Amino acid sequence: MNEYLSKSNDALCEMRLVVEGAIVLYEDEATPLYNMALKAEMPEVASAFDIIGRALVSLRENIILMDEACRKEIEKQAVKSNN
Repeated sequence: MNEYLSKSNDALCEMRLVVEGAIVLYEDEATPLYNMALKAEMPEVASAFDIIGRALVSLRENIILMDEACRKEIEKQAVKSNN
């Protein structure tokens, strides 16, 4: 169980780094494209960028929740093994 939790924690940390990087890239690089789509009267394109951004933020929130649950379980297992 401890090995599973350790690997899960490592994977969640890596996923969080990836999604955080994707959000920064999205905000820095895609925002001008979003604005260009609006100016060009391409609401479908602007909407697609907005949906992608919301999906990335939602993914980050889910990873954070999973990471917190994993850390709590690691702490719980550590207390059990110390008793």
